Amino acid sequence: MKNLCLSVLAGSFLLFSCSQKPEIVDSSITIQGKLENSEFPLIMASLDEDLASDSVQSDGTFRLKFDYPESGMFLLTNGDLRFSLYLNPGDSIFITGDAKEFGQTFMASGDKAKENAYLRKKFRAINESGLDNFMETMALKKEAYFSRKDSLISIVKENYDSLIVGKDIDPVFSKMEESYFTYQSLFMDQMYPLYHSYINKIPQDSVDFPVEDTKSKLNELPLDQKELLGVAPYKNLLDQRINNLVGEMMKADTTVKEYEKVSWMAIDSLIKNPEIKDQLKFETLKSTLEYRGPVHVEDMYSKFLAENTTPKFAEKLEKLKAKWDPISPGKTVPDFTFTDIKGDSVKLSDLKGNLVYIDIWATWCGPCIAEHPNWDKVKEEYKDKPVAFLTVSIDDTREPWEKMVKNKKMDGLQWFASNAWQSELAQFFMVNAIPRFLLLDQEGKIIDPSAERPSGNIREVLDKHLEKAV
Repeated sequence: MKNLCLSVLAGSFLLFSCSQKPEIVDSSITIQGKLENSEFPLIMASLDEDLASDSVQSDGTFRLKFDYPESGMFLLTNGDLRFSLYLNPGDSIFITGDAKEFGQTFMASGDKAKENAYLRKKFRAINESGLDNFMETMALKKEAYFSRKDSLISIVKENYDSLIVGKDIDPVFSKMEESYFTYQSLFMDQMYPLYHSYINKIPQDSVDFPVEDTKSKLNELPLDQKELLGVAPYKNLLDQRINNLVGEMMKADTTVKEYEKVSWMAIDSLIKNPEIKDQLKFETLKSTLEYRGPVHVEDMYSKFLAENTTPKFAEKLEKLKAKWDPISPGKTVPDFTFTDIKGDSVKLSDLKGNLVYIDIWATWCGPCIAEHPNWDKVKEEYKDKPVAFLTVSIDDTREPWEKMVKNKKMDGLQWFASNAWQSELAQFFMVNAIPRFLLLDQEGKIIDPSAERPSGNIREVLDKHLEKAV
């Protein structure tokens, strides 16, 4: 949580490329270095996709080289160690540090050494100040909150001022960091009423805060700053503007249920820059495609390809879409093995001859629990039909699952998948969020790898396939 809060408070960048494209010939980026006390054998570089990986040698050395046509904040991962480097196409940098105390020992030479040393110094200063606890900051009363927020911004600004004095700093990097002071402050103000009410367990409308003033500032946000799309506070605020409009649209027309399509309508209404519009629509489509699969985004996918002016987004979507091919409708599911609530071994093939509606869930998942009453209702409605209602837990251990099943008297097919997110079922169906629902036919073939929730239109789907079986 602490690392998450630090990234929210101090992270000036998202994992997107920056938008300025200087005239370049060499698009390769080289990152070499030496990590002391690294306990993980692999180091990886990514931005919005994996770009390169290398083995960390016994002496701690490594070398990563990849092509990327734009400036960006590249994420490096070595086990639990995660850090970012700002680099341009053609850059080569050498870094050193102790994997156990990376923030305190980081050193860099070569291209963008000053910029990246500044980033480590900034994060270290915020961490050492004790101001990096986002939830603690949001719990404070209004006056204390403003004081703490101002202290945070002041620390970052002091570090930035020391960076730019008499130094030749990359202009894109400089603009992105300068934007932090304005947009991070506003972003925190936007979050305050929601988090403060949640933490202190009070109604949001009772929170003492200048909400209308904050909303007015958000509505004045410039929407054409393409070079700032990689800056987390700015991008978060831009997303908030869009989400606010989506909420207004759906409130005005309660018959509209498809959030993604309304999001695109909001983007079209607010955004005029075609490149920004491409990126925002790409993000919405990518998120839906990752969770629901190609079957559920066919219209949006075709529309995006027809309107998109940024080739790299189309290429990324094609790669993502191809990952769903092995679990597309009609493909056979392996006969995975689970254990039931009694501890007995069970298999999917035990359910052949029935439609199989599967709920992948966990006891810690609030949205999963919220679907249980709907699940029970649908299960009761179809109790005399050849439909097997199967819940599969991906909890880390059996204990919390067994406890909840027994305490809530959850009947029916209650199965447990070992290895949680790394279980065979979760890996095969690319489960990266729950609840996730699956629908298989009587022969164990896929009908829908991301089926409707029981609170949705699943009855219509079940009836359709039951009629086919007659």
